[in-house]
Amino acid sequence: MIKNFDNKGWKIDRTKLWYPEKPDSWNVDELFESPNKDFACLTYNIEEYRMGFYGGLISIFENKDLSSLLVNPKNQWFSFNSRKPIIFSDNFLIMRKLAYNPDENLSGTPFSVFDLEKKVFGFFDFDPSSIYYSLIKTNNNIYQVNLDNPNGLKNMRVVPHNRHGEALDITTLKFYPFSKTDIMTEIYFAEKMLQAE
Repeated sequence: MIKNFDNKGWKIDRTKLWYPEKPDSWNVDELFESPNKDFACLTYNIEEYRMGFYGGLISIFENKDLSSLLVNPKNQWFSFNSRKPIIFSDNFLIMRKLAYNPDENLSGTPFSVFDLEKKVFGFFDFDPSSIYYSLIKTNNNIYQVNLDNPNGLKNMRVVPHNRHGEALDITTLKFYPFSKTDIMTEIYFAEKMLQAE
């Protein structure tokens, strides 16, 4: 189901985007624009996948006049529980990827980092508590993990290690071409398996 949303002047044809075969009858679409208005991310088909937790699909665009589709990952779901579900920083778009696996060693909710200029993506590994954090640029390519919602973290069934203040050098991430976004979850699991070896 396609619903009205504020397109902020972007000319987006949502009939060309990937949708599930049976989309939920209730969903919300919202467009986020980069500060320089060079890029936009449409979050759509957002739905409650379990009580109090929301996920949805994304499509990323460039060039407002042409509204060219950069990438529209198929069947790749992202978390929208955070107070900051979309983070634009320089040429990066940062979101939280839902990546559940029955094997707890592989499961997670990593920060997905999209380099919108180089058209590549990578992962900063994190557990489901990532919805209570954001990444804040501190210097050049260095980002700091910031705890936005301490109460949310304390109320988790199993309270994980507090990662507030942890530093990330974004250049150390392994990046993959946008052509592989349809298998983002599988790539993340493969990275986790390598880390466990």
